[in-house]
Amino acid sequence: MNLPTFVILLILAVAVGAVVRKMIKDKKAGKGCSGCSGCSGGCCGGHQDMHMERK
Repeated sequence: MNLPTFVILLILAVAVGAVVRKMIKDKKAGKGCSGCSGCSGGCCGGHQDMHMERK
């Protein structure tokens, strides 16, 4: 593996790591909506109406 390939691979690995870390922090802070978790902020799309009916 030559130096430019290694540098590009290293930059990509750092970028992916930063994105994953941000996603984990957002999920722990309750900012993310993965799937249907009953949020009312509109992130659940079509499932929002179903949640509103239950309340």
